[in-house]
Amino acid sequence: MTLYLQIFFSTLALSFGILHLILYLYNRRTKSNLFFSIFLFLYALNIFFDYQAMLTSADQHLYYLRWHRAVMPYNPIFAVLFFYYAFDFKIPNYFWVLVAGLAITGSLAVMEPMDNFVLVQAPLLLIIGEAIRILIEAIRQRKDDAWIFAAGFILLFLFSLYDLLMDLGLYDAWYGIKNGYPFGFALLIICASIYLARDFARANKTILEQEREAKEMEITQKVLEAEDRRKAKELEEAREVQLSMLPECKSDLGHYEFCFEMHPATEVGGDYYDYETNGDNKITVVIGDATNHGMKAGMMVSIMKSLFLSHINKMNIREFLNHCSRTIRQMKLKNLFMALMLVKIDGDRLEVSSAGIPPLLIYRQETDTVEEIKIKGMPLGAVETFPYETEEVKLNPGDTVLLMTDGLAELFNQDRESFGIDRLKERFMENTEKPVNEIVESLFAAGDEWRGDAKQNDDITLVAFRLNSDRNV
Repeated sequence: MTLYLQIFFSTLALSFGILHLILYLYNRRTKSNLFFSIFLFLYALNIFFDYQAMLTSADQHLYYLRWHRAVMPYNPIFAVLFFYYAFDFKIPNYFWVLVAGLAITGSLAVMEPMDNFVLVQAPLLLIIGEAIRILIEAIRQRKDDAWIFAAGFILLFLFSLYDLLMDLGLYDAWYGIKNGYPFGFALLIICASIYLARDFARANKTILEQEREAKEMEITQKVLEAEDRRKAKELEEAREVQLSMLPECKSDLGHYEFCFEMHPATEVGGDYYDYETNGDNKITVVIGDATNHGMKAGMMVSIMKSLFLSHINKMNIREFLNHCSRTIRQMKLKNLFMALMLVKIDGDRLEVSSAGIPPLLIYRQETDTVEEIKIKGMPLGAVETFPYETEEVKLNPGDTVLLMTDGLAELFNQDRESFGIDRLKERFMENTEKPVNEIVESLFAAGDEWRGDAKQNDDITLVAFRLNSDRNV
């Protein structure tokens, strides 16, 4: 009977040990399988030497008992290491003190298997107490299936109690079973294996869920990319439509050399510029800046374009500005307004009005100075009517006029410093001998140099024109 029990329990432990070693080799991140397999291999040796000591003669009994004492202290060490990793607990420093205690007392028990075996009991009880603490903490923290380990330990305790009561002489062995703890360990092995199997199933389920989520994210990403491409295409189309509504940089209009240019901050800009002619030497130039930029601002540009083409030659400046402001306000566009400057050119005379646009600059060739014309006015759409002011200016041949939105003057560099109107006037002065298109290009280049790697946060529009000195007005 004893031989059969030895074979059964040793083979059981060895088989499960090989199984969990294979599981570890399959997934090396799960170290709990490694420690459990080592625990089972040691347990198989422990059972073999314990039963072998009972099966052999008296002279060999001590030999196998020494081997039993050499293996037995390390059995619970790897069991507790298994618990730490199974429940994701940090290994405390005092655990290594218990390991040292078991190693030392185990060595003493090898030298005197009978007399010194009692020395192993103290660190052994402490390390069993640590295992119980881990289980209680795992159950308290509601770790998955911690109760399975608790059930295994209760069964081991009951079978070990059987051995203790039998050693105390309170009853004789039942059915010739002199060692009850192997049955308890067998049940603990089964419980631990059930736990690891369920844990393995949970891990596989998590992997499958992660793969499913990854596929869903991939599909979502592809949908978003397709949507982004669609939106980008729509924005590009909207940009092309908007640019088609704006005049190209003109070299000559009547007696004037012109340049119009805009650098939008986004695909669809909120700045607007245009011109309209009405008879010889009569030109109306407009420059505007819708609040914000993007699609809403682009819509305001379209509205302003329609109003400009429909009414600019039918109304004077004040009538036109109030008509536009009233129309925009009636459209109930909420906080969407249009700052605007109008310049009516009749020969060498300009009539200027502004609805919230930066000053107009005039370079006087005769005096080599820059004149600044500031006219205050509410942006269009802010109120239904406003007493917009106008100012008349006479140009001389060679004089150059610069209209602008606030994008360049308010352009920030990496230190959050604005370009400023004074720096803009200085750069304008430095380039007044150049053709107007080169003046505009130099101002944009100065802005890019100032901005550096900082983002352009607003549209920049410049309109420059010069009364040609070689033509009579």
